[in-house]
Amino acid sequence: MRPTYLAVCALFAVAACERAVADPEPPPLPISKPFEHDTVVRFHMHENLGLLRAIEKLLVRGKLDDARAFARAIAEAPDEPGFAPFAKRATAVRERAAALADATTVDEACRREARLAAACAECHVDAGVIPEFDEPPPLPPDDATVSGRMTRHLWATDRLWEGMVGNSETSWRAGLDVLAAAPAPWAKADREREPIAHQLQRLASDARQLQGVEQIRDKAREYGEILATCAACHAVAKP
Repeated sequence: MRPTYLAVCALFAVAACERAVADPEPPPLPISKPFEHDTVVRFHMHENLGLLRAIEKLLVRGKLDDARAFARAIAEAPDEPGFAPFAKRATAVRERAAALADATTVDEACRREARLAAACAECHVDAGVIPEFDEPPPLPPDDATVSGRMTRHLWATDRLWEGMVGNSETSWRAGLDVLAAAPAPWAKADREREPIAHQLQRLASDARQLQGVEQIRDKAREYGEILATCAACHAVAKP
């Protein structure tokens, strides 16, 4: 019985090996070209949006050279085949990024950054794409202090950026509502910032009067002036 049992086991083993050779594991399904195309396009768009957001934050802090370097990276990025249907808009993005890279002052760079953001928004509109942003955090409370107001202003400028690039009226209005609030009282030592704070409030209030703003370039004009005003406030050296 023992040899017969071993022989049967051997036959099963040989059969299993033959099936393994005859029926190899099927290869993984190929990634569809549309999926691959969409993934590459999304990657490049997220990369450019990240650079654009970094440029804004650098400009508000007066770091013009760093902002210009990031803008040049957008301007000189190689052509992406996935953007071929939107070649005109992609060219506009690169041209405005190049203009930003050539700015010689923070004020002008802020205005050119807004025009670059508008070019991105126009491309999104043409493509029928709405950028996806993280859920915004709750609006910080207004504790009537300068630091508290600045925290709220940061929240507001984040919403303005989303409203600008994503062409979202809801985000745009949310940011303006905060910036249009009366500025907190300034300490005597910081009185130099007081007129700048009032200027920011006026700009936001004026932008709110443009009911149903649909033209992206109108938003860009207001956005650029607000950014330049924020940068001017940050540039005032504390005593």
